[in-house]
Amino acid sequence: MRDSAKAMLTGNAITTGYRISFLANYLMGAIYARVQADLGFNRAEAAILFCLAHMTPLSGIEIAEMTGRPRNSISPAVGKLVRLGMIVKEPAEQNRKIELLSLTGEGRAMSEKVVAYFVARERPMLEPLVSPADRELLDGLLARLIFRGDDWLDTTV
Repeated sequence: MRDSAKAMLTGNAITTGYRISFLANYLMGAIYARVQADLGFNRAEAAILFCLAHMTPLSGIEIAEMTGRPRNSISPAVGKLVRLGMIVKEPAEQNRKIELLSLTGEGRAMSEKVVAYFVARERPMLEPLVSPADRELLDGLLARLIFRGDDWLDTTV
């Protein structure tokens, strides 16, 4: 790493936030680039497959919330995945205006490939945290920042 990058990561107005963003960019940027090159799915498409691999069915709104992606990036990605036969849309029973997304068999197989990219990239990032206690501490601190009682995540406030 260049000295200028080290300096920026240790001395700026938002060092913690900048470090989190730095890690996220190097983690997620590399994953999405590989998924695009190898599998042909862009960031939004890969994010949908990732989310549906872990929880299904989901609405597009739920996926946008889970990923922090704008809703208008999810809709075209859903359309492509439906056309490719990776996912299906069904109206929600409680509100027929809401469409729920689920993986098809082919989509499940593809989502497993997508998830493997995430797992493979995260593993070396966490290698310096050699003890389970270190990893649990990081996980706990991140959870405290995310799962909080205020409206910090609501960007409309």
